[in-house]
Amino acid sequence: MAYDSNSPEDTTVPEKIRENFRALKDKIVAAASATIADLAAAATKLATAVNINGVSFDGSADITISTTESDSDYLLSTNGYQKLSSGLILQWGTYVNTSSNIVAEVTLPIEFPNSFLAPWAAARGSKYYTGNASVYVDIVSNSEIRLVLDEDNSGPASDIFYFAIGY
Repeated sequence: MAYDSNSPEDTTVPEKIRENFRALKDKIVAAASATIADLAAAATKLATAVNINGVSFDGSADITISTTESDSDYLLSTNGYQKLSSGLILQWGTYVNTSSNIVAEVTLPIEFPNSFLAPWAAARGSKYYTGNASVYVDIVSNSEIRLVLDEDNSGPASDIFYFAIGY
């Protein structure tokens, strides 16, 4: 049975017992309220702080994370790049070809500041292309690659897609 403060007093119970019961009820309500307040305060703060992107966080206050350490330097286009926070740089592009067998030097969207690790390239024939094509790619410098396309027919030329990785 739940306590109802609107109930009439039970006059058959001695006054001293009623006082003790009221005092006990007040203590229980106060203890429950304090426990809820303590739990609410504790819920906003972690017992052990954690590091988020190098910034200590315990949940008691907002933190600011530097955007200079994020992967926000990029160019999303046909010929583009993505600089990762680790320093690694990914680059890609398309060389639009107009003849069958070619050797072409292509400038990358940005220069690798330290080292050019590896290039890849692939031919993309038109929907009418029926022959075989081989593509070779060499590193010329930290900002340039050499594409070589060897096709065995005189049909429409293949465009060349490239991908490069460095830092």
